[in-house]
Amino acid sequence: MNTVNLIGRLTKDVELRYLPTTGTPVATFSMAIDRDYKKQDGSRDTDFIPVEVMGKPADFCANYLGKGRLVAIEGSVRVDRYVTEAGENRTFTKVSAKKVKALDKKKDYASVEPAPEGFQVVNDDEIPF
Repeated sequence: MNTVNLIGRLTKDVELRYLPTTGTPVATFSMAIDRDYKKQDGSRDTDFIPVEVMGKPADFCANYLGKGRLVAIEGSVRVDRYVTEAGENRTFTKVSAKKVKALDKKKDYASVEPAPEGFQVVNDDEIPF
């Protein structure tokens, strides 16, 4: 069984491309994920995991996710092998995600766009429902 569930933060914005033969969207990004254990000095090691998403979930990633967003993904580990122009065998491991879920709110852009005159910006955390 090849199943992976990960929770982490995006290390950069999502890159979106389309397969030339079918036009299927393909999103790629990497996630920073802290390891479970602490070292003697109290710090944790972090793994940077490359992720690839295809189809409608790729569109979601490109439109709604960006650097620093906390996400959960479900998918499988994929190992790609290829030969370089110099004839060297290479292996590249990534996660092929089937489901992606944002676990935090999108950044508050109220500071970038001021509220129209006569209106006050309301923080969602202040709304009781």
